[in-house]
Amino acid sequence: MVQRLLTKYGLVFHVACACLFPLCFVSQVRFFNLVPLLWLSLAVAELMFLQPSVRRSETLADARLRVWNALVWDPFLYVGLAVVAVGLLQVANSGCELVYLPDADIWQISAPPLAWAPFSVEPRAALAQLSVWVACVMVGLALRVALGKESKRVLLQTLACMSGAAALFATVQACRQIQPYASLTAGASAPVIGTVFGFWLFLGIGLLADATARYQRGKGLLLLLGVAGNLAGMLFFASAVMICLFAPLALALAIYGLVYLRPHVPKAMQLKLFLGWALLVAVTVGALVFVFPQNPVADKCKAALPVAETWQALAESRSTRAAAAIKIWQDHAWAGVGADGFSHFVGLTVDAKEWPTISTDQGYVYNDWLQYLCEYGVLGAALFLSAVVVLLVPLCYRARIVWKFGSQDDNEGRGFLLRLSPLVVTGVLASAACLVESFMASPYRSPFLLLSWICVMAALPAFMPARAAARPKGV
Repeated sequence: MVQRLLTKYGLVFHVACACLFPLCFVSQVRFFNLVPLLWLSLAVAELMFLQPSVRRSETLADARLRVWNALVWDPFLYVGLAVVAVGLLQVANSGCELVYLPDADIWQISAPPLAWAPFSVEPRAALAQLSVWVACVMVGLALRVALGKESKRVLLQTLACMSGAAALFATVQACRQIQPYASLTAGASAPVIGTVFGFWLFLGIGLLADATARYQRGKGLLLLLGVAGNLAGMLFFASAVMICLFAPLALALAIYGLVYLRPHVPKAMQLKLFLGWALLVAVTVGALVFVFPQNPVADKCKAALPVAETWQALAESRSTRAAAAIKIWQDHAWAGVGADGFSHFVGLTVDAKEWPTISTDQGYVYNDWLQYLCEYGVLGAALFLSAVVVLLVPLCYRARIVWKFGSQDDNEGRGFLLRLSPLVVTGVLASAACLVESFMASPYRSPFLLLSWICVMAALPAFMPARAAARPKGV
């Protein structure tokens, strides 16, 4: 009995702990207290080999052998090992200082011990980032080769509910004017925690539709935390631009969920769901417009109303940061300036006129791709892009099969999006929204969002429908 429980829940519990640990620091702008992620990642690695999910007609020994064989042939392992190796080099080759050169009358960062190797200015930042990379690799591998479909569903439901609980806690603290939550409601700090809650709001809608279609118990918790909690957090903490993106998409996903559930639930249940969504929307709009007119959402919208002026100010700040990042990268093109290196080098790159536009949140480029290029160089950026491609290939391959051959389930004969699980549709949309934002903000600087993104992309292929036939329809 104990062996069965460990096999079923041991690994998924440790993966959830590794993903949720950074949630404790989601309100922070800088992340340095992440070394425990290394120990949680080691626990995930141990259980991945000792207690993987066991399939039907399979012994534990067979499951261990299957995981080992899949791991050896998984390209994500080798890309991940390369990323971790770069992080280790940055930690070992760190410890640079700001020095003054009287002959040239300039300040500069001193050279690392090994000038040709990847380095980092501050050892603590490099170690924290290494902890995040190790966690990302181990969580991604566990989901790809060791966890079964039901375990992945339980993991996603747990993360969505815990994110919603954190969103409700942060919202209550902001309403009580407790810092730093009250200041974060302005939606101007990086990373924007509203993106985290918006990401899991989309997943919460998909998880609720999936649970309803399977008549799963505990749907009320998904509605309360996974949807309502994350909705409150997104509205309170996202920027005005991201609210304009997340809110309409969330409403569209709610409508999609109702359409998806039509053949899966009775008419009475469909009516209850429609009334539930309508009540949630009405309560949200009524509270923001009539009950609490002085709320962070209204304040952010009012502040952004001079659209031209607001956009010009944002564009100036982002262009200054982008130009500084490119200039720093050109001086360290191969390996970059290390974890959190932009914050140390940017003050030496911009002039006095440009400094006021970036003096706040000076550690962020407001473009994750440029920041990774600046801090990890061509080598690191190529590895990160390779990891994204490796995660996308199984999902795209299975989506192509469904598009070409159809699906072998109750959704056969419906439109393409309706043949897919709502988890897939909402997960892809949430991931795509974060990718879009990463070109104008820094969402992936949040370890919890990065781990959440890895989890979702690694888990989604398991929820693609089975292939319907051996040949295309009509052939």
